[in-house]
Amino acid sequence: MNKEWCESLLLNQIDLLKKKMIDLAKGTGINSYETLRCSQELDTVLNLHMKHFSHKNELNTAS
Repeated sequence: MNKEWCESLLLNQIDLLKKKMIDLAKGTGINSYETLRCSQELDTVLNLHMKHFSHKNELNTAS
């Protein structure tokens, strides 16, 4: 599995979870269990992305 494909999958998952969390917050409230659970799942995926792909940001800001 190449790195670009993995990053693309993570970014897609991030977008889906953001939309899901917004929909949940609108439907069940911002402090509902469902919304908070989705927020935690989004945090996990964001942390994975930062851990494995944040070096791109460091390279772009260094130049």
